[in-house]
Amino acid sequence: MTYHAGKHFIWLHLLGAALLCSTILHSGATQAEPHARSEAGTAVYKALLPKAEAGDAEVQTTLGLMRLRGDEVERDLKIARVWLGKAAVQNHTPAQYYLGQLLLLDVFNASKADLNKQLTEGMGWLRRAARDQHHPSQLLYSQTVLESQLESPFNHSKIEAQQHLDACAEVYLQCTEYALKRLDNNKEEVYCPKNEFCEQKRRLLYTLANAENADARYRLSKFEGEDRMFWVRRAARLGHPKASHELAELVLLEKVPLQPEDPAVLALLNIAAQQGLLESMHLLGSLLYEGTRFPVNKPLGLQWLNLAAQRGHEPSVELLKQIQGPASEISSNDKVESPQPTESTP
Repeated sequence: MTYHAGKHFIWLHLLGAALLCSTILHSGATQAEPHARSEAGTAVYKALLPKAEAGDAEVQTTLGLMRLRGDEVERDLKIARVWLGKAAVQNHTPAQYYLGQLLLLDVFNASKADLNKQLTEGMGWLRRAARDQHHPSQLLYSQTVLESQLESPFNHSKIEAQQHLDACAEVYLQCTEYALKRLDNNKEEVYCPKNEFCEQKRRLLYTLANAENADARYRLSKFEGEDRMFWVRRAARLGHPKASHELAELVLLEKVPLQPEDPAVLALLNIAAQQGLLESMHLLGSLLYEGTRFPVNKPLGLQWLNLAAQRGHEPSVELLKQIQGPASEISSNDKVESPQPTESTP
């Protein structure tokens, strides 16, 4: 920012969206060549001008975004602001969303006083769009306000911001993920009993699980009252590493059977090992080396054990010492392609 007005702008630096507009503004490498812009883009822009000048809010938004991106016509942020502003005052929520973002960026060389007004206006547009149930605006508005270190940034209520997030989280997956992230506070549950906090998480996880989110499905297996194996299997079928390992272990211990829709045990372990789960590398390597449960493949087994050992997995280090000396003396690849024995394997 051009001006740093102390703590009143701390919250602004927290914008991970730092916004869609910011991404667009720094995407100059992907812009079309000036000659191509002048011929094709200008023709489209001029063709749309009469509708925009006649007050068509959707076309005004389109022209504003064209000026903002600069990939079809020459970038001009001041003209972009004008077109988006014309659409925004007509309650066109996408325009309010983009204009709000644009105003939250210090790209107009404003004075300190004018920058305060600009930021206040930007927040106002985002709130208006959020109140009209525009989901991206609800997300960005809640992120901006809730992550502020101020109690009431630019006189915006954190209670209202949380209400927008709660409403948005029921129908818009990016809101769902953000709401869950806030509840997690950088710490996922090992077990979640029946209480209001866990019920809030459960509702969000249901939404994500229904959208084929493997991590959400696995996490639901840790909640009191849920069918653990139901969720472990469904997470494993989507390739979740911990769920795949857990299911494979339970099958090997003969505690649960594989269902027709489940991957085979070696496939489950390979899925988890390929994603870097050390326990799966170790178990897969030992099973292939020993050949007691599956056809023996000692070279491949040693590769997995060595890879796990090099990443600090102590059981693999100890097993390799018993087999043939220090792990460093055994060749390994960073990625093992398949756990399956070849046809020539004895």
